[in-house]
Amino acid sequence: RRRRVSLHAQVVAGGAECAEAMSQRAERNALQLAVLGLGGTIDKDYPRTTMGYAFEIDEPAAIRVLTVAQVEGWRCESVCKKDSTEITTEDRESLVMSIRRAPERRIVVTHGTDTMIETAQFVEASGAAVGKSVAFVGATKPERFKDSDATFNVGVAVGVTDVLPPGSVVVCMGGRAIPAARCMRDLDSGRYVDQPLPSTTT
Repeated sequence: RRRRVSLHAQVVAGGAECAEAMSQRAERNALQLAVLGLGGTIDKDYPRTTMGYAFEIDEPAAIRVLTVAQVEGWRCESVCKKDSTEITTEDRESLVMSIRRAPERRIVVTHGTDTMIETAQFVEASGAAVGKSVAFVGATKPERFKDSDATFNVGVAVGVTDVLPPGSVVVCMGGRAIPAARCMRDLDSGRYVDQPLPSTTT
């Protein structure tokens, strides 16, 4: 009988350990992706003020995109709500701090298109992306617009963070993920292009 009780205790203890391990694993996997919003065209919404005529920057549009797509394991944090032409060094430093303290390995940054490259390069130079995969994304039209490219661009950004090696910082626009260090914007077409770095060999 004692042997039977001892065996039962071992089974119970083993089950408890297994349950605890599964709980810890689930906790680790619960939040896999952080979305950090800085405003920009992608987040612009219809004016809420009486007699308002200008679009207002609202909560990160990525919240709606990821909710509709039923993406699991993500959280969203608003770093600031600005047009990208108004982004300051202080705003970029706040973004760097948010990336550094984020427990998630995958980071998506929503940003206005005018200075997105500059912010991406700032983050890469800061070293905040060490051990993480960071994708910057914006839109040429507000996500609220039916013909906006926002949903597609956010989807690309979320996907690439799952396959990029740690330490990567890329700009995701037009179906491409371009390394921040090589990303440029074609002034004629408005497209984001991959500009090879100049060779250092002689």
